[in-house]
Amino acid sequence: MAGTGPDDLHVLATDFLAACVEALDTIPIFAPGLGGSPGRSFIAPGQPTYDCCPQLTVHIGPLSEGVSARPVPSASDFRVNRVGLVATVIRCLPGPDKSGNPPSAVEQQDAAEQIHADRWALWNHVWNMQRAGLIFQRCGDVIWEGLVPVIPQGGCGGSVLTLRVGYDGYEEAL
Repeated sequence: MAGTGPDDLHVLATDFLAACVEALDTIPIFAPGLGGSPGRSFIAPGQPTYDCCPQLTVHIGPLSEGVSARPVPSASDFRVNRVGLVATVIRCLPGPDKSGNPPSAVEQQDAAEQIHADRWALWNHVWNMQRAGLIFQRCGDVIWEGLVPVIPQGGCGGSVLTLRVGYDGYEEAL
């Protein structure tokens, strides 16, 4: 299906953000002691800063072109716009106490448990939504680039999920 106009990418990012929120909100269902999606969730204009945690952001990554990942692309499918979708979820990490002592192993492990649950929920739930046809219906194919940990910084740690979706551009009469 062809796109509709210049706001197509923002609509795509909005849908992806909603899927990521839904994915993280499944966590307390399976693990009642853990949190769901952060209350601060938004579409960022680019790679987010890690200045406020917890936070979930989605931004449009690189735009490129490629060939269809389908086994035998037709002539009309040969050129495919590749839209990068990037979801970043960060959580607060324990820091030193007032005396400067490092956080305990238990505090570190508790933070890791939440971050690992975030990672696994994003990876599985968004995939299950795609497989069920609940997201990316307008996209040709979806390439799962991967989900990597955020290098802890500024008291925050988390994960970054990157997808590339085949997405038709829009046509205009010139």
